[in-house]
Order: sequence, then structure tokens, then C-alpha cells
Amino acid sequence: MRERFGREPNINRQALALWMPLSLAVAALLLWLGMQTPPPDGAASVQSIPTSSEIGALAYTYLLSWAAFGYAASISTPHDTMTRNLFALTLVLPVSATAALNHDLPITALLAALGWLIVLAVTALRLGKREPLAGLMLLPLIGSAGAGILLPVIYWAIR
Repeated sequence: MRERFGREPNINRQALALWMPLSLAVAALLLWLGMQTPPPDGAASVQSIPTSSEIGALAYTYLLSWAAFGYAASISTPHDTMTRNLFALTLVLPVSATAALNHDLPITALLAALGWLIVLAVTALRLGKREPLAGLMLLPLIGSAGAGILLPVIYWAIR
């Protein structure tokens, strides 16, 4: 058991070349969409100043979380079709949730965020069975998905 945790994971460079740019592009798209999302009516004070240093630090951390996803998707490949579909859903669902918030559809955003959390949990378990490090690397995004559930709930409650 010790040698399983004491070795470096196998990284598929072709998979890394695919998943890393995709995950960082999704992160950048989510940050851009998030800046376009208006605050709910009566809650203008929740809108942050996009140029503040705190927002920059949060954005950098968010990019690192998505980079960890891209790296985790490259560990111990090839993956079966189900896992690749889970990866694709991991990229699509948060964009769907953010776009739904932009169009004032908090229930749709909530369902997409819940779906994203479930998909991430299943993906982490599937990856963790093959390579424990890969499953652990999804924890920051699982935290983001958990927080992502709160935003549509707040929008819905304020409505």
C-alpha cells in the first residue's frame, strides 16, 4: 500500500494538452460571465468591484482549481466513455448555471449547480479508485460547486 502513495502518477501528455486548455478556458469564461451577472434586485451592494485585489486573488485561485481539474483528468488515462462524459459535464454545467443566472432563471441555475456538484462527486470517486491523487484534486472544484448552489438560492430568495 505504501508504494501506491509514494509514487508519481502517470500523466498522459496528450490528455493534458486537451483537458488543461479546456478547463482553463471554462474558468476564464465563468469569470467573465460572473462579472456580467447583475446583482439581484435590491442587493446592489453584493456586486464587487472587478478591479479590487481580492477579486484578482479569488480569480487566480479559481483558475488554479480548474487547472487542478485539467491535471486530474490527465492522470491514469485512458478513461472510459462514462468518465469522459463526466468530464464534459463538469465543463458544461457550471457555464449553464452561470448563464441561467444571467438570464434571471435561478431555479434552472440551481438545478445546473446541483447537477455539477453530483457530477463532480461521481467523477472524484471514479478517478479516486484508479489514482487517489486525481480524486483529491477535484476537491477545490467540489467546494466551488457547493458554493455555486448558494448563489441561485440567494437570487431566488431575494426575488
